[in-house]
Amino acid sequence: MFRGQLPVVFIDFDAAHPGPRLWDVAYTAYRFVPLYAPDAVEPTLPVPEACRRLTLFADAYGLSEEERAAFPAVAAARLRALVESMYTQAAAGHPAFSRHVADGHDRRYLTDAQWIEAAFGPRTDNR
Repeated sequence: MFRGQLPVVFIDFDAAHPGPRLWDVAYTAYRFVPLYAPDAVEPTLPVPEACRRLTLFADAYGLSEEERAAFPAVAAARLRALVESMYTQAAAGHPAFSRHVADGHDRRYLTDAQWIEAAFGPRTDNR
């Protein structure tokens, strides 16, 4: 949605439903930072640049330290929930979701969820 010539609200109508603020913020960051696993299909950022952009994004949204710490797990859970929804909708015969699964969007989201957890999750290896 636009106010004048500036975008002020982004809505993903395919999966629109009530949910926690961080759930929506996580998906928005996933798409607009972006936070895609390295491959030849989607534009991928080096982890330091993704971290820089994610910090700017979190600052702009006013995320608390708790929300920032929870972000990787929430973003991964959000993507996995999207995949489960895709499977449910495809099984019910929804053509768009059936096409998403056939085109491999589910695998993309699952790969990205795993990568977000590994790249941005709690560190246990002293890096």
